[in-house]
Amino acid sequence: MNLYRSLNTFALISLVSAAFASSAFGGLFDKDEITRKAKKYRLVPVKIAVPGISVDLQYAKTSASGKPLYKSGMVCLINDSTGKKLRIAQAILKKQGYSIKVWDAWRPPEAHIALWNAVKDPKYVVPPSRGLSWHCYGVSVDITLVTSDGKALKMPTEYDNFTNRAASNYVGGDANIAKHVQALQAAMREAGFSTIRSEWWHFDDHGSRSRIRKATAADLGISMP
Repeated sequence: MNLYRSLNTFALISLVSAAFASSAFGGLFDKDEITRKAKKYRLVPVKIAVPGISVDLQYAKTSASGKPLYKSGMVCLINDSTGKKLRIAQAILKKQGYSIKVWDAWRPPEAHIALWNAVKDPKYVVPPSRGLSWHCYGVSVDITLVTSDGKALKMPTEYDNFTNRAASNYVGGDANIAKHVQALQAAMREAGFSTIRSEWWHFDDHGSRSRIRKATAADLGISMP
């Protein structure tokens, strides 16, 4: 184990333990379960993987269900390989005077199911009958673009806007928004991510996805509807 991995592992254990102590996971997992999932999916804290990045977990505030899916203080985690790619994208954008703000990364399977029950639209949320979102493995991220000092920039829509305006192919008439979307997408693609049609903020790390075995409900120990 190299020094980088050792530091990440130590930081992850410390942050997860703190989250458990403060009930940040809302009783969905006990400490051993969080640690098991973190080890299984090679999860590390986003702020350790990408120094200087900002995190604003939207589901700790609200969601399509009308209430938060996460409790405040939940640690934002990401697959370690995906985190390295996100660090590359951040470096690219920093040179242009921008920075990344993370809205969501690893998503507990229970939270994904709650989101599906609220939305029930396969265009925006993967039906549990077809498996889980790649967020549940830490290889997908929901992000936006901000200035280098963290100020909000104009983007096509707010988070979880389930309309055609949220499409990744921005066709609106605002030149500044178009510039921001193009900068974000170009940096993420250069770093190894891909987009999806329905959400400008969502990016998948296909390289890491191909190395992760798709888990079943039995494997995760949860009840699928």
